[in-house]
Amino acid sequence: MRTAAQPLIRTRVAHAMTVPFTMQLVAAPDTEPERLDDLADRSIPRIKAWLDHVETVFSPFRADSSVGRARRGDWRALVEDPDFAEVYALCKQAKTLTDGHFDAMHAGAYDPTGLVKGWAVERALDRFLIPLVRAGEVAAAALGGGGDVRTAVAHDSDFVWHIGVADPFAPNTADHPTLRTISLRDGAVATSGTARRGEHITRTAHDLAQATVVDDRLTFADMWATTAIAAGERTFRDLTARHPDRRIMAVLVRADRTVADIA
Repeated sequence: MRTAAQPLIRTRVAHAMTVPFTMQLVAAPDTEPERLDDLADRSIPRIKAWLDHVETVFSPFRADSSVGRARRGDWRALVEDPDFAEVYALCKQAKTLTDGHFDAMHAGAYDPTGLVKGWAVERALDRFLIPLVRAGEVAAAALGGGGDVRTAVAHDSDFVWHIGVADPFAPNTADHPTLRTISLRDGAVATSGTARRGEHITRTAHDLAQATVVDDRLTFADMWATTAIAAGERTFRDLTARHPDRRIMAVLVRADRTVADIA
């Protein structure tokens, strides 16, 4: 039997939605290496298939996607596809919560990508990995991609995930320096910024280069991280202060390279 100081971890990567998604499983005390390998090998293709499906529905760059059709005025997916309808409703909710700073109508056309990736990762963890945790097959599980990470830990495990917040101004190397380390059991971390992807978010302020948000749900962490970049630090602080029940924490990297922590 392994100790908590020597966890057995298996990592698998799925490439989807133009980014690599990393899955990690931590063995339960009685789970043998061969069994953990089998669980990882069976889980990752299911996750990839789900993420590929999400892209076929929500990609704004595909003319045959439901989003592509909606951008041309065909909104039948709202009544035909529950996933499409759910994401559309979440986008409307996000716009309300953020006073319009998160708006899926990007440049006048429907584009939910600022929320879809976090939603897709969260749904994948709930569908394919949480059952392994609840069944006692693994002590912990995590799935992340493109700056979004969702984690889960069994109630009887003392395992803790440690997630680094990268310096957006540092070179993108294997030994990428971290500004902060976030310790997390069941929760979510989302990062949005412009240092790597450029100006891909419609902004009313330009004082932040990166925002990392910790929340109970990845869908909302993703929303708030995007909002921080769009709205700027002062407005982000004002908006999140209205929702103390969400326990939002954030690490903000300013354009002048200073760092602010919100707890």
